[in-house]
Amino acid sequence: MMFLQYFGLGAWVVPLTRYLPAAPEHGGLGFISTEVGLVYMTLAIGGLTAPFVVGLLADRWFAAEKVISVSHLCMAILLGVAGWWCKAHTGPDADASVVVGPLVGLMLLYSIGCQITLTLTNVISFRNLPNSDHAFSYVRLVGTFGWIVGGLVVGWVLEPVSADPLFLASTASFVLAGYALCLPHTPPKGYGRPIREVLGLPALKMLGDRPVVVFAVVLFIGNMMNQFYTLFTAPYLQDLGVKVHLGPLGTWGPEVIMTLAQWCEIVCMAATPFLVKRFGLKRMMAIGLAGWVLRNGLLYWGNVPLLVVIGLPMHGWSYAFFAMIGALFVDREAPDHLRAGTQALVTFMSSGPAVLVGNYLAGHWVAAHRVDHVTDWDAVWIIPLIGYAVGFVLFVALFREPERLNADN
Repeated sequence: MMFLQYFGLGAWVVPLTRYLPAAPEHGGLGFISTEVGLVYMTLAIGGLTAPFVVGLLADRWFAAEKVISVSHLCMAILLGVAGWWCKAHTGPDADASVVVGPLVGLMLLYSIGCQITLTLTNVISFRNLPNSDHAFSYVRLVGTFGWIVGGLVVGWVLEPVSADPLFLASTASFVLAGYALCLPHTPPKGYGRPIREVLGLPALKMLGDRPVVVFAVVLFIGNMMNQFYTLFTAPYLQDLGVKVHLGPLGTWGPEVIMTLAQWCEIVCMAATPFLVKRFGLKRMMAIGLAGWVLRNGLLYWGNVPLLVVIGLPMHGWSYAFFAMIGALFVDREAPDHLRAGTQALVTFMSSGPAVLVGNYLAGHWVAAHRVDHVTDWDAVWIIPLIGYAVGFVLFVALFREPERLNADN
């Protein structure tokens, strides 16, 4: 389940950042940076919508595995149509103004389903795994591996600058739509509860807890600044001419090279239980934030060897040590009856508004610093570098790890 869920995402999230803005004569669609931002902004809108849909569907009316199955079937159709639409308009006469509207609409519907299934794969895991607090991180590792394989298939087998990644992701969703029916039966638990509880609204009281608020604010900043990386790292690496030739293993382009982040993430997630016990939550989360600062410092510097060997892996490092450990912190900090709602609230704030604002800011900032297909990358990367530095300082200065969490460690 996890492998297929993240395989589909890994198949298209990075490649489309090259395909959409590539010049029509080079096989792309000629999108400007703000139009690329619109396509990726749909994931954020899906993140805003999904918690309410999940609360009603999977917590109140239907079994989680059935919601996953139907959602992925719809996602497969939507991605297939999106791929067909892009392919039909690819060529020397490609007109981005014709393509962008329908593509954004298709990706918006897909993104709602995607965010629903991302949530429910976690739900199924936590409800059915024995000792889920310990076992989940290792199950989730398989999802990261799926993302890597998706990127490798696109980079080594398919043409990244084409509609092929969308068709591959569509196939993965179609397979998971069938496989989901074989997952453990996970019936809704919210039947008979007030809708406000199903939606997790009582968790709003956790906004009076300072450590939770500090974590949520810094995560908001981090996810907002991360849209610069998501949207523009692959085009930046292409402009730098970053390729690795490995003889029989072929040539590694940006899609393959960027999977170094996920390899690092796998290692870090595997080591997380030991490191949290040894160093505590706050130190590990601060180390994770420092990785974001280092990554963007190297993106700004543009030293290719250091960027590839150190900078790109820091993306996975920071996700594992800040975002994932932060989710563990929220789970420990919230009372039992508010844990799910508090997690959903933090995810809602960081994956919805943060990504929306980040996409808008990144798209317009790059557009303002791009002239005749030449981008002033120094002006681009200085913004997330400053943003992450501010987030790091806020976290170190204001976050206080509760004493009872220290005792647990």
